[in-house]
Amino acid sequence: METSLDCRLSATSIAIARPSLTYQVERWETYVQDAPPLWCLHYDEVALDQDVIPMDMDVERYAALDVADILHIVTMRTAPEGHLVGYHTSLVAPHLHYKSTLVAAVDLYYVLPDYRKGWAGVRLFREAERTLKARGVVKIASGTKLHDGLDMSRLFVHLGYRLTEQLVTKLL
Repeated sequence: METSLDCRLSATSIAIARPSLTYQVERWETYVQDAPPLWCLHYDEVALDQDVIPMDMDVERYAALDVADILHIVTMRTAPEGHLVGYHTSLVAPHLHYKSTLVAAVDLYYVLPDYRKGWAGVRLFREAERTLKARGVVKIASGTKLHDGLDMSRLFVHLGYRLTEQLVTKLL
């Protein structure tokens, strides 16, 4: 599969009038057909150190994780058109410290800016939680950016998450 992404699309070329939204679990092969433009917008909005670390999605590895039933993708799409406007992806596996406990490590979550109003994003997270629980997941671990007004801690606390750790990074 081709790994280079065409990031020339903008949020305005994807966003449409506020239609009904649907939330569903999708397999990689369906999701990857529509996700690259959103990945580009996501990267542009939240990624630090873009001058050093380019966006370079490892689509082959994601596909392998999906085949291994480790990847869990919940999408938010417009209805009836089916345009992808948000996603929540997690890696599901037994925890290395607690091998009898299935956990989900949230990999990515993103909602196009035009769809962040109201409860759409909360519904995306709740559907991810519901479907992860149905898979047998006991605990979810997620992060939030802290820079540039991207801190989603209030949303997580609203959803019942506890702030338990802080992640730090450093360029070498």
